[in-house]
Formats: sequence, structure tokens, C-alpha cells
Amino acid sequence: MTIIHFTHPSLNCLLYLFSRAFLYDQENRNCQWLSFDRNTPGAQSHQDVNYQLYQKKDYVRECIVGTGQSYRGRRSVTVSGILCQAWASPIPHEHKFMSKRFRKKDLRENYCRNPDNSTVGPWCFTTDPRPHLRHQDCGIPQCSQVECMSCNGEEYRGPMDHTESGKECERWDLDEPHKHLYHPKRYPEKGLDDNYCRNPDGRHRPWCFTTDPNTPWEYCNIKVCGKHGCINMAETTECYQGRGEGYRGTVDTTPTGLSCQRWDSQYPHNHTFLPQAYPCKDLRENYCRNPDGQEFPWCFTMDPRVRTMFCTNIPQCGTQNKPVSDCYEGFGENYQGEQSRTRSNLLCTPWTDHSNSGERGMLMVGLEGNNCRNPDRDRHGPWCYTNNSAIPWDYCNVKPCKCRKYTHRQHLCRFNKACDTSPFLFCAFSRSAHWCGGSLIRDEWVLTDRQCFSSWPALPADNVHTIQLPVAGCSIPTGTICKMYGWGETKGTDYDDILKAVEMPIVSNERCREMHRGNFHITNNKICAGGKRNEGVCERDYGGPLVCQDGGIKVIVGVSVHGRGCARANQPGIFINVPFYTQWIYKVFRYYPNPENI
Repeated sequence: MTIIHFTHPSLNCLLYLFSRAFLYDQENRNCQWLSFDRNTPGAQSHQDVNYQLYQKKDYVRECIVGTGQSYRGRRSVTVSGILCQAWASPIPHEHKFMSKRFRKKDLRENYCRNPDNSTVGPWCFTTDPRPHLRHQDCGIPQCSQVECMSCNGEEYRGPMDHTESGKECERWDLDEPHKHLYHPKRYPEKGLDDNYCRNPDGRHRPWCFTTDPNTPWEYCNIKVCGKHGCINMAETTECYQGRGEGYRGTVDTTPTGLSCQRWDSQYPHNHTFLPQAYPCKDLRENYCRNPDGQEFPWCFTMDPRVRTMFCTNIPQCGTQNKPVSDCYEGFGENYQGEQSRTRSNLLCTPWTDHSNSGERGMLMVGLEGNNCRNPDRDRHGPWCYTNNSAIPWDYCNVKPCKCRKYTHRQHLCRFNKACDTSPFLFCAFSRSAHWCGGSLIRDEWVLTDRQCFSSWPALPADNVHTIQLPVAGCSIPTGTICKMYGWGETKGTDYDDILKAVEMPIVSNERCREMHRGNFHITNNKICAGGKRNEGVCERDYGGPLVCQDGGIKVIVGVSVHGRGCARANQPGIFINVPFYTQWIYKVFRYYPNPENI
């Protein structure tokens, strides 16, 4: 007997050709063949966390793709409402399409089918004996016509599961034949069910990965609602709601003062976000907008070195007059506020998604919703999990109710800053003398030059917070303006307890080697920046960070190292390339959660 081989990350099943569904037992890792589906008379479906139900789409869908040869639904009346004749019966119309001769066509009961690949789609012989009504088509709609899409189809939840060229879509919860990041658990709000066409990333219209190994993805053919397919969206002009997709204000500069590029222009940045391609997104002039579902409204900038930037200078609706009373006492273990975003504005994910994961060394039984909490008494306050693979969890934008200035000089530099600032720099002392710097990247974890720290782990402070790590393997474009921070010497002066920063453009490794005349071995684990006289790394800056702006977030991309001179002309500073080591750093976090065990 012919068999079909189904592959899934959690199962490996053999399914008989004529079966309609199977159950996967997750606990025992085996499959149970089912000869019926959920639409079979008498069949009942019950939710069970230990079992997953997989059904052949043909038997449960009431729409067709192409001519509908694969249609296996239960419609049994024609387009004019006449009851269909049973395929096994010769009355009232004799015919050759008997079920025994066409086993693979599923000519059961009196269901509409298309055994001869008729261009009109599924049909049947009718129970009306008149010759001119011998057979009729059943009027089963195309899946592309069942549900229309609005705007660019971000909200489309229809049943289309083939691309415009007819290729079948890959299931969103699979990584074969194409690996991808759009898994249903990571994006629960995007409707990534089964293998239906969706638009989770703001493209021109719904799309899907295909089951063709040679075609990664294609757009799907879905009809548009109304004239332009516009949807009713809560539009705002003075502030933004949610992610700002309905913001229609006139802010046209970034928080750093850069002017936004016009959406209908390709200078200085080429892009595909043209007004005519996104008719519902109001891409007028050079106003900040959010056409692709980012975290905030954003724009391309007029600086050739900075492609895009979030417009975080637009206030969130409801925050303008909101009292600053959302704070926490102690470590925030009793915090019950409604904050549900991290300090970098990432949306928190539901705690129930991690209830039995054992992550961070504890169980989070009883935690509901996605509000910031502190179930493990973290000394830096409330936190939450995110849906960002590069930042699995992060602290929340909630401040302590009582602000205490931190003045310890044993292991940390002194800060005379307001409570709402978030410095991330440490400095090391040797016999009460400043030696070099470092960056707090996690509770009790400092990223620095190996010659700086010997055995101290970082101590907590009210206004010292972590800086975000970059995405593993990312490349910083040449010319990007970043900042190097430190308490080092300035033109021969001694350490003066004042944090300094200098802007430094990224220099390619090839150019960096040339400028250093081949004196240093600069490989992919290094990154270069700067090159102006008196503007760069100097004594006591070593171990400090090179920080770049990634949208509205600061990330550490480099660590300054010893032995390269002091801010020399035409000799860029050489830094450890942090993105080269990001994956390794997270692995260290995972297997060595306690620094004392290293």
C-alpha cells in the first residue's frame, strides 16, 4: 500500500494515503492514524495538551485552488440549489464516474467533486431528471476569494494556502524546506496558523514560504476589499497608539535632529516603501510613519550614514498627562503595575509561555498577563520576557519610588546624575586609582578588556543599568557614527571623575590595516573606528564601550583594548568586535548563570 512520509520537528510519522488525519502523542512521541476528520458526522474534537491533531487540508476546507481537483469537502448541492445525485447511483442519470473505477477521486456519497478536471471546478450529477440539468457546477469559491484583504493584508486571516504561481505554502511551524524566524509562538498576534498566506512583516501583500526547495517565498493572490482595501484604523496626530501604525501627524525629524527622507524619494536611501505600494499607510511628505509594524513610527533619514531611525520623539497617547506614580519599592518583588514594555520598548510576552521553562532558575507559577514583574527578586527590579530572539528577557521601564544616589568608589565610578538616566559604564580601581572601564551587560556581568578586571563582579546601583548586546554577526556599515565612552585622560590631564564621550566613524578593516601600515593583525573579531587626532581611545579608557545607535536603542559593538597608542591621527582605534562574540556570550549566560562558578 502507498504511504506518505510526514516530517515535523517533533514527529516522524507514516500516514496511509487514504487517511484524513492523525494524532501526535507528544508524551510517547508516536502517531495514531485516523480514518475520519473533524467534519465527519459523529466526530468530536477535544483540546488536549498532550496531543496535536493534524488533518489533510483537502477534507476540512470549503474552498478550492485552481480547478479544485483536490477538493474533498462536503458540499452536495449545485450552484442553483439542486441536490446532487450519489456517484454510486445510475438514477436519474447514468454515467461512467462510478466510485470503484475512480478510487483516487474520492467519489463518496453525493459530494461535489472534479474527477475530469473541469475548468468550472467541482460539479455533480443532479437529482433533477431533465436532460438540460443532467449536471451542474457547485459554485465552490476560490480560496483567494473567500476573504478579502484590507490595506496590505496584515490583518488577513483567510484560507489561501498557495502562492500566486500555484506553489503550496510551507507550514509556519516548520523549518523545512526553508528555515525562517516567523514561528507562531514567537509571533502569536500575526495569525501564523497552518500554512495560510499571511503578512507578518509588512510586505506589499500576504505571502508564504513555499514547499519548493528552490523557491524560498512568493506572494499570494488574494482579492482586495473595496476600492483600495482601506481599513478603519484609530488615527492620531499628536501621539501614537499601540505601535503607531495609525499615526498621521507631521513629525518629520528624528530624536537626534536628523531630517526624514521623503517616502517618494530614493535619495539618499533606496527603499520599497513607496506611497503607491502602501496606499493605506499615508506615506506623505517625509512624515514619520509605521508601514511595516515596527515597534514605533520611523523614517529613512537624510544622513547617508544613518538609513533609518525610530521617531521616539513622538509621545505615546495617554502618557502626556499620566502621573509618574508607576514605581516599585525595594527590588520590585511586590510590583503590580501595568507596565508591559522593556526599557528598550520591546513588548513583554505572556508569563504563561514560560511557566514551566525553568528559565532564570525559577518557576513562574501563578503569573498571568504580560505585565512586568520580579518573581525572582532580581536586584535591578521588574523584568519580563520578550519575543526578540537576541534579547530573550530584559528589565522594564519602571523606576524605584525612592531614588538613592550611588557613591561607592570601591568598584564603581561615581555618578552625579538624575534618577531617570541609565549609565552603563563601570570603572575599575587599583589602590584607589582609576585603571580602566567596562560595560554592564547583565546583572553582575561586566564586558571589558581582559587586562582590566581580575576578580570583581559588578555590584548593583540604582542608576547603573545594562546596555544591550547587538544581534550576533551583524555588520556595522562603514561611516556609521558611534560613540566611545570613558573616564580616561584628556590631552594629558589626569582622571577627573567626569564621564566623557567622543563620536567616532566606523572604519572598514581593510582601510584600518592600511592606516596602521600592517602593524596590527586586524581580523573579523576586531572592529575599527575614529582616526582623528586627539579624538579616540586613551589611557584609562581601555575596556570601555564603543556604542552605536540601532533605531531607538543603544547597543555595544566594540570594547577598547590596550596597546594601540593614544588617539593618534590617521590611526583608528581598534576594538573587540562584540557582534562576533554575541552568540558565545549568550551561551556563557546560559551555562554559567552564576559568575562565581566560572
